[in-house]
Formats: sequence, structure tokens, C-alpha cells
Amino acid sequence: MPNLHKSKYHKSEHVGSGQEKSKHHGGQIYQFARSQQLPIFSALTTVLDFSASINPIQPHVDWQIIQQQAQAALLHYPDSQQIALKSALAKRFQLSPTQITLTNGISSAIMSLFSAIKPDKTLLLTPIYSEYQRAAETYSQQVIELDQGTLDQIDITDISDINQASEQTARVSKALDSLTENSIVVLVNPNTPEGQYRSPSALQAYLDTAHKKQSWVLMDESFLPFIGFADHFSVRPQLISYPKMIVLQSLTKYYACPGVRIGALFSAPHALDNLAWPSWPLSVLDEHYLLQALADEQHETRTDDFLQQTRASFVKALEDCDCIESVSPSSANFVLVKTTLKACELVSRLAEKNILIRDCNSFGLGAYHCRIAIKSTENNQTLIDALHIIAEDFPALDDMTPDETKGIAP
Repeated sequence: MPNLHKSKYHKSEHVGSGQEKSKHHGGQIYQFARSQQLPIFSALTTVLDFSASINPIQPHVDWQIIQQQAQAALLHYPDSQQIALKSALAKRFQLSPTQITLTNGISSAIMSLFSAIKPDKTLLLTPIYSEYQRAAETYSQQVIELDQGTLDQIDITDISDINQASEQTARVSKALDSLTENSIVVLVNPNTPEGQYRSPSALQAYLDTAHKKQSWVLMDESFLPFIGFADHFSVRPQLISYPKMIVLQSLTKYYACPGVRIGALFSAPHALDNLAWPSWPLSVLDEHYLLQALADEQHETRTDDFLQQTRASFVKALEDCDCIESVSPSSANFVLVKTTLKACELVSRLAEKNILIRDCNSFGLGAYHCRIAIKSTENNQTLIDALHIIAEDFPALDDMTPDETKGIAP
């Protein structure tokens, strides 16, 4: 087992809030059921989990066929080359099968990549999925965190005189200049927990800088399918030109199957063949389920229509709740909200009603932010009703101490 404690050689530099982040994830319904002494099956069918950003639109699959196929395949090892699934994914994401490496979920892939590369330096654009921080702190000699707002605020192609630059610009320039051939740069697009999407052209200067330094780039596009599959939304077309760039693509969020652990890495053809991967990363059930999900030609249309019809009204309903101060614009299937009472208090009160949302304190955003997934219209209304009831008992806080507001955007 790898040592999950920080090496004595590990050094972390934060350009941002500087807040320590715990290792928490959304979707902890099993832990919640045990803490409430609920039967697991009862929790799975009755608890409303807004903490995990899973597509409420499920693809059409034939469970009888999946069962028949799985029963026959259970007597044999899975296809170690995953020919059928890679071909289906190649068609869906406009790639060659030789550009696809399948993994037992993206969390597993993150740890495997960091373990294999063992970077001397990792640059994280934060806030970010905590698994990247955990992997970087475990395997990287140095971790540098830059606030992802610098992507929009600083033109790194126009830093002519570092001595005349602002302190923030100077830090960004220094971080980029320090990259090496064995460094890793991690970007998430759309990002989490905000759900903000940036076009490839908006990210190009960072990609070019990393390419010139011959650094590794991990581009996490897990939520990009909620925006679209077309090439122009993604950096996938650049993979041929960037042999050390890897696109991490979750398949469980969009295809509504987090209980099936499956993810994909996209790269230049055969670029990842020399890294050590398990012989059988997927079970036969994983493969048969996803093959059917990918075959549902109407899934994309149904998902797009649902989000277009639901997201704006859900945001408006949240903004009308007294315990929600503001809702950040989002292009994904979740929203980031700023609350008027502490997020941990809101999470606790909703949990009493068997509703789970994601406290974003672990992202370093301070004590007044939550991420909330967009669910079915009925479930969304149940959450809104619960928020109104909670707001009656906990009126908005007019005064916050400086410590309480630290890290909160105005």
C-alpha cells in the first residue's frame, strides 16, 4: 500500500485562501445511513442525495439483457483489451480506440497517474476535487495551488516585466516558470464546485506554457458532457499535438451510474501503454451496462432538454430562499450557493430531513458555501420546501466576523 502521509520532502505553497482542506467527498449515502441507523436499502431509495452531481436522467438499458450477458460472462475473465467498449467510446468522443485507456473510475486513475509519474512539482488550479490534492500531497515533492480565478484575471502571455507585475501576477509567473519535465499541471473544466466552463482558447496560454516546459497536463473534463460532446468544447483534438496531455473523463456522472466504477483516460495514441495498469480494470457488469448506456441515442437530447428546462427555474427557486444569499452561474448539472447560515448548519438541518447537500468548506471556500446537484423537478421542489422551513427557524445572519467571512467572494 502506498504511504498516504506527506513525505518529509513534501512542500506545499498556496496562492489563494491558504485554508487547510479535509478529504471529503459527496455521495456518502452509506455512511449517512449507518450514522442514522437506517437500513441501507431504505436509505438508497428514500434519501435525496444532492451532494453527488449525478445525472437525474438515466439512460435506457435492458436489465434483462444485461443480466443474461453478465451471467454468461461471469464464468470468464473480462476482455482485457476492452475492444467493444473502447470502440463505442471512440465513436462517442471522436477519438481512436488507441487513444483510450479504461480505468476503475477516475479517482483510481488519479492515484495511478500520480503514482506512476511521481512528479517533482504539481500545479493545481483550485478549488479542485480533493482527490487531486490527496494524490499530489502523497506523490509530489512540491504542491503549488493557484486560484482558478487567475485563468480569467491574468494574461500570462503579456507579462513583459515581472518586476512591474502585481504580487498575484508575479506568483503565477513564478509558478509557471518553475515547471519541469516531470511536473504535473491539473485543470478541471467545467470546474467544481462552481460549474464554470472555459473554452479551450481561454485555457490555451496555460496549455502552451506547460507544453513548452514539457510538463504533464491532466485536463479533467468529467462534467463536460453536460455541456456537449462536440470537439470544439474540448481539448481532445489537441491530444495528438500534446503527447504529455491526458484528458480524464468520468463516465459515471453523465451516464448516472456511480455504483459502476468506470472512467476513461484520453491521450495521444498508445501514449499511456507503458504505464502499469491492471490487466482487468473493469468487471463484465461495468462493461455491459456502459455499452447499453452508450447505445441510447436519445440520452444526450433528454439530458440537454432537462437541464435547459430545469436549471434556470431551480436557480431562481434557490435565490428566493432566505437561507441562500446567492447562486453562482453554472454550466454544469450542479450549482454553488452562498448561504446565510453556516454551511455545516444547513447540511445538518437538511440531513434531519433525509436530504444531503455538499458543504464546500473542504474546497477552501469558507464556511458559507454549498454545492447542490440539480435533480428531478419533484426532488428539487422537496429541497426548496425544506430550505424554506429551515429559513423560518434560522433567519439570515446579518453580521459575520472576519474569520467567518474569510475566503468568501463578495
